[in-house]
Amino acid sequence: MSKGWAILGLLLAVTFMTTGAFPASGTTIVRFIPAGIGENMKEGHCWTNSIAAPRPDAWRCMAGNEILDPCFLSPEEGSVVCKPNPAKGEEGIHLKLNQPLPKPEISAQAAAMARGSGWLVELADGTLCSPATGTRGLVEGEMTTYYCEVKLPGTDIVLLGELNDKEPQWMAEKATLVPGPDGPKLLRSEKVAVKTVWQ
Repeated sequence: MSKGWAILGLLLAVTFMTTGAFPASGTTIVRFIPAGIGENMKEGHCWTNSIAAPRPDAWRCMAGNEILDPCFLSPEEGSVVCKPNPAKGEEGIHLKLNQPLPKPEISAQAAAMARGSGWLVELADGTLCSPATGTRGLVEGEMTTYYCEVKLPGTDIVLLGELNDKEPQWMAEKATLVPGPDGPKLLRSEKVAVKTVWQ
């Protein structure tokens, strides 16, 4: 093998390792509908449509002082299913409503943005991420849009900026943060393929 081909092969290998394995048919988009009524029953109410999943049948709710978002219409009347995790086979919380659901109100802008995002995102490396529904911080000028499962103590895993949905294979900017004197500090970031998006 020539030196040039060897260098090219090395570059391709490095690119593959930094982006993660690409699903053969691109990113899978799933329109989530609860199959069960959820577990761990709580009582509460919903006051507006979901920020995490801006759709007419998803809500932002409260159980005591706990905010639950998203909550989806349940197969059982008078309840919603909150914060399920279909990637792990978890049905979520069964929230029995003590007030009627409000009238759905989804802005055209929110609906348009929802098409290029998801309320649960699985990266090709297995990391699960959920949208930031409160104040979004900046990391080196980039907006934190998703918070992800942490596998290494002392770090935070986030996605920066919006998901890149321009191609069938969606991409995300995955960043590892560590505490700093002036807030979270970027340790490293990488482009990662998005395996599955639940909308």
